[in-house]
Amino acid sequence: MPGEEIKIPVIVYNLSQKATDVQLKISGLNPDWLTQGTEQTLQIDAGDSQQTSFWCQPQENTQTLSQEYTFAIEAKSDTSSRIPREQGILELLPQGNVEFICKNKLQRIPGLRTKGAQKRSKFATYELQFANNSNLPQQVNLHISEQDVQQCGLQIPEPIQLAPGEIKPMYLVAKKRRPWWGLKRRLLFEVSPILTNPYTAEPDPQIRSNPSTQVLELQILPIIPFWLQLLGLLLLLLLLWLLWYLNPQDYHKGPVHSVRLIGNSSLVVSGSSDQTIRLWQVDRSPWQLDIRRLKYEGFIAEKTGKAVRVIRQSPREDYVIASGLESGDIKFWNVLSKTDPRSIYQGTDRVFALTFSKDSRYLFSGHGSGVVRQWNLEFANIKPQSARTGFTIYALSISESEQKQPNTLVAIAGRYNKLALWDWFNRRIYELEYFWQDWQEDKKFSPIVGQHQYIDSLAIADAQNLLASSDNEGHISLWDMDRIRQCIGNTSEIRPKNSDRTKPKTDNFGNITISLDCDDAIIEQWHEGHNNQPVRSVALSQNGCYLASGGDDGRVILWPLENRKRSPQYQNGKIIADFPGIRLNSVDIKALDDNLFIATGDDKNQVRLYRVKGINENDNANCQ
Repeated sequence: MPGEEIKIPVIVYNLSQKATDVQLKISGLNPDWLTQGTEQTLQIDAGDSQQTSFWCQPQENTQTLSQEYTFAIEAKSDTSSRIPREQGILELLPQGNVEFICKNKLQRIPGLRTKGAQKRSKFATYELQFANNSNLPQQVNLHISEQDVQQCGLQIPEPIQLAPGEIKPMYLVAKKRRPWWGLKRRLLFEVSPILTNPYTAEPDPQIRSNPSTQVLELQILPIIPFWLQLLGLLLLLLLLWLLWYLNPQDYHKGPVHSVRLIGNSSLVVSGSSDQTIRLWQVDRSPWQLDIRRLKYEGFIAEKTGKAVRVIRQSPREDYVIASGLESGDIKFWNVLSKTDPRSIYQGTDRVFALTFSKDSRYLFSGHGSGVVRQWNLEFANIKPQSARTGFTIYALSISESEQKQPNTLVAIAGRYNKLALWDWFNRRIYELEYFWQDWQEDKKFSPIVGQHQYIDSLAIADAQNLLASSDNEGHISLWDMDRIRQCIGNTSEIRPKNSDRTKPKTDNFGNITISLDCDDAIIEQWHEGHNNQPVRSVALSQNGCYLASGGDDGRVILWPLENRKRSPQYQNGKIIADFPGIRLNSVDIKALDDNLFIATGDDKNQVRLYRVKGINENDNANCQ
């Protein structure tokens, strides 16, 4: 046992025929333990023997480890070159204790706010300190009854290893859920350390913790003081009502691909991947929140058979809509009567875009194959006139002018950032070069355009002779339709694009394709506002004084226009709504009296409507 003096006896025999001096030396033990030194000298007569002892007193501290110590004693004689050597083992027994300290025996949830902390802690932490005052390494585990663990929500920490003389903390965490109401709860529980040898996993009876058990206290305060509980109940009921009010039910079960404002902006129709077309009533009350401005009115089409890709309303009969389906079908629906639809096309060529002529005599459809078809709605038996563009079509819009030629141009856009104008009357397809102005200004080369770059949306306001486009690189462009018509008029006799200069390039429907040289047709182009993310949809108000846009960044942005450009006061637009992480697929805008109504459809199955009031006093008075 450390601290005790131990006698190590030694007997030395002189087997020689001469007297000799023998020098004894002990090694292998700490010299500080040998109270009378590590060497002794004996004089032994011939054939005689002599007995002596080394006295060892190991120091009583944590550095004197409990283990077996091997020592050796050598006898060196002046009459012999041979040095006899004997070995022995000194075993030191375990001694000491592990001190168990907890200074913060009382904790409460929530904890008191400490200096520098903005919030009070939602859990309690007990710091348990263990000091190994023994001469053996110790592993410390905590023993707490299962009932106390459950009652206090305790998280028992992992065991710790303590070298002799080492001090380490353990952190016992209580995460008890606070009740909403009631009185303060006072919970007591016992904590007992369990000491084991880390090498054998067995406890040593000579080493105990001091003390063997400590009683800790946990106080749990209710979230709401008693005098506030009745008031809290009323607030909770109010909160539940607000949550219901501000989170309208999802009616669509799939992404909404197309929305349109119809009927003097009193109705909204929406088409979705869930194969339904739905009708919504617009609440124009000035006090109504935008999130509750739409009232669901039911199905226009409950089961179309395929996803609805696009919806457009007839300009002449506002309550008649045309729908384009994923299957390639084109159907007409009466929003008010909800009678069986009239189908004008059933095929396998997916429909991505639709647009009506102003007199509603013609419907134009854009397909995944790159074909545009013109449908005569007065004479259904007439075979549709068609044109092939050579790229997947994502957007169509129509420009009609009574004074300037060509009178009617169908704008077509889609994959590979292609933009074309179809003069169906004269059977001409004019390919208009689409480019990014910021690249032309800053770069010495043009970007590579592939199948993953495409123009998503087109909108035309003939009142301003304005064409708006957006692409999946985040650019919005405003085009001068007057200038485009001038370029068409200035185009010399047909220039074929291929190497064969003897005949023009035609599609298989008899349309002649002409590359249009009109670099100055873009009035303005920008990519601010949507964080350089794809802009999926743009729409122009009837007078062309407002542009609405929506895209993958979840923003609905209103762009007031002056002189057919962005208003100087709103170069970054006006953010009407922001839903990060929600992709907006479709927007529509209508001006009514002194209000703007903007409808949106998104990938989270939602149809929303926003009202912007006071547009007569807005900052685009120079819109002409």
